[in-house]
Amino acid sequence: GEAVVPVANCDVKEYNSNPKEQLPFKEYVEYWREYIRNGYRSSRGCLYLKDWHLSRAFPELDVYTTPVYFSSDWLNEYWDEVAVDDYRFVYMGPKG
Repeated sequence: GEAVVPVANCDVKEYNSNPKEQLPFKEYVEYWREYIRNGYRSSRGCLYLKDWHLSRAFPELDVYTTPVYFSSDWLNEYWDEVAVDDYRFVYMGPKG
């Protein structure tokens, strides 16, 4: 809850991208609860947690594993080898 996360405001454009602010994760979760309660509206705009490097911030946690179907993906293997970033390409669709 105390982790600070990057949050983009999707309702604002600056230089062809959305400006970001840093928020405590628990504040972002409360924003979303309020956003949903208010019919998906907020005076703060539509905030989106973007580019949070969760596994870099908490390396001691086993945050995710690559599904077996994607384990031989050349890009994931490259990122594992160079070990300079934590981006991975994972399947987020329905189980089954």
